[in-house]
Amino acid sequence: MRPLHVGAVGVRSLKPTPPLLTTMTARLLCSALLLLLSLCASAAERRMNVLFIIADDLTATALSCYGNEVCQTPNIDRIAAQGTRFTRAFCNATYCGPSRASFMSGYYPHATGVLGYTSPRPAIGDRATWAQHFMNHGYHTARVSKIYHMGVPGGIEDGGDGADDPASWSEKHNSPGPEWKAPGDGETLEGNPDGKKPVVGGNTFVVVEADGDDMVHSDGKTAAKAVELIQQHAQKPFFLAVGFVRPHVPFVAPRKYYEPYLPYDKMTLPPKIPGDWDDIPKPGINYKTSLNMKMDERRQKKAVGGYYASVAFLDAQVGKVLDALEASGQADNTLVIFTSDHGYHLGEHDFWAKVSLHE
Repeated sequence: MRPLHVGAVGVRSLKPTPPLLTTMTARLLCSALLLLLSLCASAAERRMNVLFIIADDLTATALSCYGNEVCQTPNIDRIAAQGTRFTRAFCNATYCGPSRASFMSGYYPHATGVLGYTSPRPAIGDRATWAQHFMNHGYHTARVSKIYHMGVPGGIEDGGDGADDPASWSEKHNSPGPEWKAPGDGETLEGNPDGKKPVVGGNTFVVVEADGDDMVHSDGKTAAKAVELIQQHAQKPFFLAVGFVRPHVPFVAPRKYYEPYLPYDKMTLPPKIPGDWDDIPKPGINYKTSLNMKMDERRQKKAVGGYYASVAFLDAQVGKVLDALEASGQADNTLVIFTSDHGYHLGEHDFWAKVSLHE
């Protein structure tokens, strides 16, 4: 496995270099052409695969390879240990839709005007996306789950394509899951100070300690499909984009992933600093805060524990994909990229979630 890095996105140029020809006899020319064809065939066999893995709403501060001593992520750490771990990587937008449209198209959000949850295709016309560039050069390109924007949880429950770009892929697969409706023990943490609100959907802080195994959920299905595709396409150059939806809310994962973070009251919150907002302009105050979400300290700590459990579940799925790559014999011929669409607040400045320019 040849990981590029954790934390940002990069692309290798596949533009071929034209051969240089000199004057020679017909026999030498034929020999040279045969040699060139042989070299081209050999080079084609050596073209490196790309395994692109992206999480949803993942903050680097939740990863053990970035120093978190509570949330352990051994599989993501495997990538970091063998590649380049970026500590100053920034995304082009602070929320899913424009960030994903930007890195897949190669254009800034202000250039395309894609500032919402739409495909960049109408703005870029027939220009090739990142995945499409590989496909145009003989790669098999496959998408599993959320690469371009998909609504979470709604789009995952429905199992649709979201704002996908069909021209980017040789094949595509969605991974429907129950999300907040998963059987188990759930609680709505946001806007529920009296505890009377049931578990709800939408972009809401909800924790579900779910019954059943990994395959009940979208990310378990995504990992299984990615494993299958690696096995199927190991003998041809591939660009495989694997999109996991955790730790995006709802924080839902099988119960076993919650166990290290129970009881929730042992979770540590960022320090509360008096007057912390005094030097922050009003537009810089995040749209979700402990105050307007009506989350007391108990709920805040449970939110952190639920987020960590979701990250641990994500990490286990990443491990399945990496193990399949190793088993395929293609690990040393594959560039592995792991990233997220943007960062996330877990109580820093009493902010939660995304849509913020703070690191």
